[in-house]
Amino acid sequence: MQFTLSINQVKSLEWGLNSQQALLFAFVYSCPSWTTPVKTENGIFFALSKAKIVEELPLLTDKPDTAYRMLKALEEAGLIDLSSTANITLFRLTKKAAEWNKKEDGSEKYPTPPASKGRKNIRSTSDKSPSKVGKKSEQGSDKSPTNQDTSNQDTNQGTSHNLPEGSDKPTQPGVLVLVVDKPEAPRVEIPADMPGPKDQACKTFKAWANYAMAYRKRYQCWPVWNAAAGGMLGKLVDSLGIDVAHSVAAYYLTVNDARIVNDCHSLKNLIGKADAYHTMWLTGRQMNSRTARQIEDTQANMNAAQEAARLILDGEKRNAFL
Repeated sequence: MQFTLSINQVKSLEWGLNSQQALLFAFVYSCPSWTTPVKTENGIFFALSKAKIVEELPLLTDKPDTAYRMLKALEEAGLIDLSSTANITLFRLTKKAAEWNKKEDGSEKYPTPPASKGRKNIRSTSDKSPSKVGKKSEQGSDKSPTNQDTSNQDTNQGTSHNLPEGSDKPTQPGVLVLVVDKPEAPRVEIPADMPGPKDQACKTFKAWANYAMAYRKRYQCWPVWNAAAGGMLGKLVDSLGIDVAHSVAAYYLTVNDARIVNDCHSLKNLIGKADAYHTMWLTGRQMNSRTARQIEDTQANMNAAQEAARLILDGEKRNAFL
């Protein structure tokens, strides 16, 4: 579930968005930083399933169809372009949408800070109150009381989760971004007691870190790390690719299939059906044994109905010529 979203009320009013549409667009605006890019005939789009919206924004809606209608409303407002594959909804932001991250004067709200050159400039307020320069804000006081924007803004958020007990605190208190999408650094503080590789350049680091953190969240303990686990994680990365394996590994811990749960989401099961879990993660639709039986029963009923219809037609043909 997404913990923190920043809504630009000025632009929301200007564009005629209601509160639900503004909430959804605040989420959609950050999605290109972590969702999967998909190359189409019309350019690059990003994958975003309706189920993912429901999962991340339970305050918005619990119905995938409602989520899609809201996406269509954003498209009609000229903020996104929609497309789709056979399995998932695709979107991309428009030029108009870029104004969401700008102030009224056209400057960016959260610009990338320029590289410092030499000595930093002293703030203009230091001339008026030189004795206060360098002092830290008192605990509990507002650092920027006149700032209308949310502090500690992060537009590169993925799925947020509660921080497991005993782990280090993340940079933003109360928020833990599980999936590691940035190759240069993890987007969550790694607890010192986590077993397995610590070198971020290691081939299996991201896949193991996501699997281990999701495992600890579900079972309140770390999974076993050994040579066999390392070998299986290496196969997962080779099978799915280093840019996807970590996301699938984290998603795997959300699958509620009786056989998988009985095995406590072992790595062996993950490797054995890696392609299937990749499809579930990409489409946002879980497939377990009961769901499979329901589909099988539906097909059996369809086959029986088709056979009955064939027999009736064959009977009519025989009666017509007898």
